[in-house]
Amino acid sequence: MAPALDLLAPATNTGFVVVFGVFVVAMVVLIVIIITWAVRHDIVGRRAWRARREAAWQAREDQDVP
Repeated sequence: MAPALDLLAPATNTGFVVVFGVFVVAMVVLIVIIITWAVRHDIVGRRAWRARREAAWQAREDQDVP
């Protein structure tokens, strides 16, 4: 019975390597997608915040001028 188990050991090891490799690649792809999404939304949010801040500053300057 032991020789039969020895024949299955390389196949299960190879299967594990393939499945684990696919898992690692999938995780890296998901991390890249999430980081890209977060950076894009941060850029859009920062531009909107800057526009609101500049509009408020301009409104304050317009009120100060007699």
